[in-house]
Amino acid sequence: MTQRHTYFPGATSSKLGISALAAILTFAAGMLPTAAQTAIPASTTVLKSAPLSSSQVLFAEAKTPAEIGVSSSNDGVSAGTAAPAAAQDTAAATKKEIFPSDIYDGGFYAATSDKSFSIYANGLFQIRYTGFVPHHDVLAQGEPTTGTSTFDVYLARVALSGSVFKPSLKYFLQVQGNTAGDSNGLSFIDWFVTDSYSKAFNVQVGRSYTPYSFEYYCSPANYLFADLSTAEIAFTLPRTIGVEAYGQTGKLSYAGFVSNSIRALDAGGQENFNSKLAYIGHAQLDILAPYGYVETDPSGAAKKQELTFFGSAAYNPIAASSQYENVTAGDTTVNGTSTLAYRAGYFSLQTTGYWRKTTQVSGAPTKNSWGYGEQAGLYLVPKKLELAERISGVNWGAKDNLSASTGVENTWFVGPGFPYHRVAEDSIGLNYYMFGHHAKLQADYSYVHGNTFTDKYFAANRIRIQTQLQF
Repeated sequence: MTQRHTYFPGATSSKLGISALAAILTFAAGMLPTAAQTAIPASTTVLKSAPLSSSQVLFAEAKTPAEIGVSSSNDGVSAGTAAPAAAQDTAAATKKEIFPSDIYDGGFYAATSDKSFSIYANGLFQIRYTGFVPHHDVLAQGEPTTGTSTFDVYLARVALSGSVFKPSLKYFLQVQGNTAGDSNGLSFIDWFVTDSYSKAFNVQVGRSYTPYSFEYYCSPANYLFADLSTAEIAFTLPRTIGVEAYGQTGKLSYAGFVSNSIRALDAGGQENFNSKLAYIGHAQLDILAPYGYVETDPSGAAKKQELTFFGSAAYNPIAASSQYENVTAGDTTVNGTSTLAYRAGYFSLQTTGYWRKTTQVSGAPTKNSWGYGEQAGLYLVPKKLELAERISGVNWGAKDNLSASTGVENTWFVGPGFPYHRVAEDSIGLNYYMFGHHAKLQADYSYVHGNTFTDKYFAANRIRIQTQLQF
């Protein structure tokens, strides 16, 4: 059964010498930002993911050699004679090497022998090129056809996680910076604490990604494509502050979440300014072997067929307007989504459906919107080269009165800046893995197209090339 884990998984059962502890704390301190500014990421994610398999670890496990006593003519001990125990210890301490396994296991780490205190430092860095060219048919809707050709530091994340006082009491905090949307700021995107009472019952409090849609629940480091699908950005309920209870029994996982209003990816704010809270119910069933929270697994062919159902329902009062999600502050929404994920050998497949009923603050009739997504990957060269395809689309139930041209755009995350009825994404991609998801190169082409409520057609071409380093 798929287990929930922090976004950057790591072991909690290794010992570390004083010198290694000092090294990792120095590293962690150097990675912390000196200032945090508010930044609204154009695309974000979930943080809990399946642990990386042993073959994905960037640094191979290494065994520490047995300590060997060293003798010298200056010691007054003849060759072949064992040195005193104290001398052996001193010599071993000065000669012992630091091996990768001493400081790295799913992240740079330090931990006490009883695992009551631990700290892991992880990083994710994605550099992206985007080439975007709208067709001339957007001119009739008042949007320019200039397009863009640009580089971005799309995600730059540093995370600290671990346990305090006891192994089951865990913490997680994550800082993100990006330049997408012509920004250049830092923000704390996650900070939460979890206490595990049993496998069947865990409690988490703080700001985190929600247990709602599958794509967003996966780490962005493990995506099949460079970014989320068009429908996922339109219908996901990303991050908020709240309380979550979750657990697992047999092949069934479940979660309940109560929180502040859940903002869209293009909407800011944290706190509630009324008495309405958001609620999410989630269930997950491993029908065959668990698929896990990894969209594609370059570690090797699946030895067993994997099939998992992932479903959620939610009520969300809208506290901030969003063009991505076609909602206005004051609206209320009822939401549903489900994903079926299958993997066999070197082939993986995900199919997802989305639905949202919006009760509008204006008093206008309720509107039902829906979306869909399908994506598949096949390794042409095992563990190295993968071919990917995706189709995804959105159908709004009513005209979006929030949309307005924003000038030159470098991508259509969820369609253009003018009001539209439907939008679809047809994509093909190629992934090259150097060290699994730790170091990879992704490239994809998308034909993005749709029509307005007056049946005017529009389209655009988009190319993305992204490099990734994760540790």
